Amino acid sequence: MGILDTIRGAFDGPDDRGKTRFVAAYWCDDCDVRLPVEEVDDEPRPCPDCGEPMRLERSPDSGSCAC
Repeated sequence: MGILDTIRGAFDGPDDRGKTRFVAAYWCDDCDVRLPVEEVDDEPRPCPDCGEPMRLERSPDSGSCAC
């Protein structure tokens, strides 16, 4: 059954179990620091490098993709 399992695996797609799904990311435009997040809250986050507030990017279709 080895070949059948291989063929099934090709059509099933990648195994996503255990992988984190990020929904957004916080960006520091000055430092180019990106912090992906699984859940979005409304609290501003400071950049770990410079301490300035980071910008929240939610849209995976934009130029600064959060994915």
